Formats: sequence, C-alpha cells, structure tokens
Amino acid sequence: MKSVTLALCVIAILGSAASTFFYIQIGKTKEQLQQQVATATTNSNALQAKLAEAEAQGEATQKRLLTVDNERAEAISKATAAESRSTQLARDVATIRNQLTAKDDAEQALNREISQLKRELAQAKLASFSTSPEEIEGYKTTIATLQAKVTELEANRSTTGTMATTAAGTTTAAAGSINAEVVSIGAQNAFVILNAGSGKGIQAGQNFTITRKGATVATAQVSSVQENYAVAQISAGSLRGGLIKGDTATLAQ
Repeated sequence: MKSVTLALCVIAILGSAASTFFYIQIGKTKEQLQQQVATATTNSNALQAKLAEAEAQGEATQKRLLTVDNERAEAISKATAAESRSTQLARDVATIRNQLTAKDDAEQALNREISQLKRELAQAKLASFSTSPEEIEGYKTTIATLQAKVTELEANRSTTGTMATTAAGTTTAAAGSINAEVVSIGAQNAFVILNAGSGKGIQAGQNFTITRKGATVATAQVSSVQENYAVAQISAGSLRGGLIKGDTATLAQ
C-alpha cells in the first residue's frame, strides 16, 4: 500500500513538473510569437509607407511625362513655324533677287536709251547751226523734247541708286500745300516719279495722295528727292486700279 502511495506521489510530482515545464515553454513561445507579430506589423507598416511613396513618385513621374509631352508638342510646333518662315524668307529672297536683276536690266536699258538720246540731242544741236530759221525752230522743239525725255529717263534711273536723306532743320510743308504730277511709273506700279523735288519743298518720308479727276488712286511715300523731281514708293494695298502719267500727287496730312 505504501508503494502505491509512493508511486502516486512520484507521478503527481512528475506531472506537476511537466506542467510547470510546459507552462514555461508555452509562455516563451507566446512571447516569441508576440515579437514576431510585432516585427511583422512593423515590416508591414514600412512596406505600406514605401508603397505610398512609390505611388507618389509614380504620380510625379506621370506629371513630368505629361509636361515633357507638352513641351515636345510645343517644340514641334515652333520648329514647323520656323521652317515655314525659313521657306517664306527663301521665297522673298528669290523674289528680291529677281527684282534686283530686273532693275539692273532696266537701268542698263535706260543707260543705253539715255546715251542714244544724248547723241541725238548733240546731233540736233549741231544741225541747228547750219539751217534756216524755220528748221531751227523745228530743231528747238526736237531739242526740248529730247531734253525732257533725257531728264525723265535719268530720274527713272536714279530710283535704283542710294535714297537721299532729308536735310536737318528744314521746315515741314503743310498738308495739301505741295502738288506735283506723275511723269513716270515704275514696273508693276511699284513707284512713281513726280515732276517736283526739293526745290518745291518735297522731302524724303513725306506721304502723297495720288488722285485722278478727284478720285484717290493710291498713296505713296517719297523715298528719293532731287532738285527738280522726286521718287515715291506706292504704299502696299493702297493702289486702286492702275496709275497713268498725269495723275496728281498732293501732300497728305
């Protein structure tokens, strides 16, 4: 009987020891699990923060890409506009070269015609010394006509040279106080030559209204002035119809 009791006591002691051991083990395991859960929570929070940061960076990158696309489109538009301007400038340069060539050809033709007229004028003057009074009168008329033609041609030729500048200190004429007549017209109605110049107060830069029978035909600005004639450039878009010799030019306001 004592042996059984002793055995039961031993078993009880062993059971109590085992319970204590398992209780301690369970507590340690619980603490480890709690630490692991805490670590996992910390890692999860860190990952969520990184994810939020990555999303913000993604949005910023999308905005930068949108900005780059807009800048690229604007650059393409500017490049296209620049190319169009370059093409137009090339056309303008070609047109100006053609106009200069045409002016050079016209000047050469005018020089030849002036030389021929001067020879005819000289011949007419020589012939007038040995002719009858009636023939002299005829030669005088011829000489006057030739001199007028030479003056007109020389005035036309001067439009291809350097433009004269207005002398300092001159008094500006009142609007309408200067009237002149168109004696020659440039190619394609680009300019006109007036039969009045600095001797009548005309100055470079003045604007004239060209009329015919009271109706306005065009407006022009004086670009070159000599003593007895002036060259005026027709203002773009002001021409109404065509110009003819004899049109009246009046100083505009």
